[in-house]
Amino acid sequence: MVLSVGGLSIGAGQCRDFRDLLPGAQLDIFGLAGGSTLVDAQDWLSAGNLFHSRFAPGTKFMIGADVPYGKVISIETSFTMGPNNMIVTNTDQNPRQEILYRTRFYSGSASVLVHAPVVRRFHFQPYAELGMAYDRYSPTDQAVSYAYNHGFAAVATQVDINHNDKFGFTVGGGLDHKISKRWKFRIDLRDHICGSPAFGLPYVSTTDSAATYPVRGRANNIEYTAGFIYHLGKL
Repeated sequence: MVLSVGGLSIGAGQCRDFRDLLPGAQLDIFGLAGGSTLVDAQDWLSAGNLFHSRFAPGTKFMIGADVPYGKVISIETSFTMGPNNMIVTNTDQNPRQEILYRTRFYSGSASVLVHAPVVRRFHFQPYAELGMAYDRYSPTDQAVSYAYNHGFAAVATQVDINHNDKFGFTVGGGLDHKISKRWKFRIDLRDHICGSPAFGLPYVSTTDSAATYPVRGRANNIEYTAGFIYHLGKL
């Protein structure tokens, strides 16, 4: 069996080599890909104008590993990345113009997975997931340059935006389907929850920055991904 991900092919012989390197390991490694919807729409005033911000859907890629602890519980570590671009609109302007600030989302998480009994006839096993996460919303160099040269909201130029790092948590679940002794197919749905990112801009105007982004609340980055799991160790 050969698994190809992003042009990289992993064959059965190479997987046996990995098992030889870790003969005592009990470990599931996985790679997933799919999409996401970031729910964090905001409205705020800047220089008397009403602005609206939202985030566009984006692709997501997740890699990680599960360490089983008995038949029901496993501990997962994972890393997720992908774009969720921010779109800002002056709603008092006619016609309205949407300004795009390209943004990438990164998340490292540690979670507990609780597995339900296997549905033996179809080899399905559902699970629930809950964990802590460290999330980063990072504008691209293009977005940083655009904000500095063209501004943000009602401020025309020299606005410095940067990444926001947030502690949060993840909650979700999914379904594993066994396709061979070593391989499983996984469908996963999870929500990365943290405070709304403000990209380094203050809630109220300061002497250092005339630009503001007076938003508060909760960002829900909902991911829906699918991919493959490979088991290392004894069966």
